[in-house]
Amino acid sequence: MSRAGSHVDEIRRQFTRQAGAYSQMRQTRDEKALKLLVALTGASRSDRVVDVACGPGFLTMAFAEGCTHAVGVDATDELLRLAREEAKRRGLDNATFVQGDAGQLDFEDRSFDVASCRAAFHHFPDPAGVLLEIRQLVKPGGRILIADMLASPDPEKAAYHDRIERLCDPTHTRALKEAEFDGLFREVGLEVLHRPTSEIDYDVEEWLEHGGPTEEVAAEIRQLLEASIANDLCGLKVRREGAHMKFSHQVAAFLLLVPSA
Repeated sequence: MSRAGSHVDEIRRQFTRQAGAYSQMRQTRDEKALKLLVALTGASRSDRVVDVACGPGFLTMAFAEGCTHAVGVDATDELLRLAREEAKRRGLDNATFVQGDAGQLDFEDRSFDVASCRAAFHHFPDPAGVLLEIRQLVKPGGRILIADMLASPDPEKAAYHDRIERLCDPTHTRALKEAEFDGLFREVGLEVLHRPTSEIDYDVEEWLEHGGPTEEVAAEIRQLLEASIANDLCGLKVRREGAHMKFSHQVAAFLLLVPSA
């Protein structure tokens, strides 16, 4: 089995086990943030949208509320089941969810006006290959939204960050630096139209629930985060707020243009 195939299987196992916890995270279902991402793309009522690595489908559904048809694609059947149930509850007949691998997307080329991929690029062993797959789905003149955490430009902080992420969720491959994203976009011929950046704050205990590490591993993660408070060893601004330990992901939302020629 290829490394990519093995990693997809690992993702399925992890997110099947943790689907419920992940789908209930505040950051996963933040309606205000989702609406801002949809607005950034300029998606209109006439557009067809594909949301790659859609997870429990909240971004897909946010698109469906204002477009002709939104398709969510994910490798994990349990996440898709939750997405379908929620779309049915909301009465969104124009949101559909299909099982698929982000590295081998089974759609006709140039069949969508807008594509999105949120909080997933840090899971991909071959991010350039996934980006090329997404690009091929979008019509000339269409838009692509890539939103994800950013790694610190400091290599030591980035490595420390990735160590923590992998302990919590073994399917984390690595967070990309902003400059690395820019390199990927140039490599596949995409123009960056906008790149708003922000921070997403996490309570450590809530974040640990989404990954579901053993208590022994969770204790190791807490120790690594605690050690980072004084000197920000991981670039995550770890701090104490009362009885809670918290940290922040630096995130970016890249709006990309597929050239017309």
